[in-house]
Amino acid sequence: MVLGYAFRERILLGLQDQMYQSLDLYGRRRMTSVSWDMTQEDLRCCGVEDYRDWNDRIPDSCCMDDYGARKRPCQQLQTSLTIYRTGCYEATVKALRDNSLLLAGAVCLLLVVIIPATVMAYYMLTAL
Repeated sequence: MVLGYAFRERILLGLQDQMYQSLDLYGRRRMTSVSWDMTQEDLRCCGVEDYRDWNDRIPDSCCMDDYGARKRPCQQLQTSLTIYRTGCYEATVKALRDNSLLLAGAVCLLLVVIIPATVMAYYMLTAL
């Protein structure tokens, strides 16, 4: 956890690079496509920096709910009312930061509960 904080800038740059590299695999690798679709739908984002990262092949998962592929193609309209404008890199970093306190709390709880319980169990077993 401390190392993650110390190397956070390097980790974030690596994340951004990986996101850009995976854009080219969308539509060719199933897991990459599913990952992008889930990310864009769950975080309500599109592309790495924004929808223009997709060039002219914007996925349906970038479409806002009211403009999904089943209703009418949002790719044809490309307005702020049809396509998510926030990039997924920004949305992912925000989600990580928003949940980092929860993650740190869980780690601290584990350290406070599990380590003493393990030490007590060890002493109880060796005392027999």
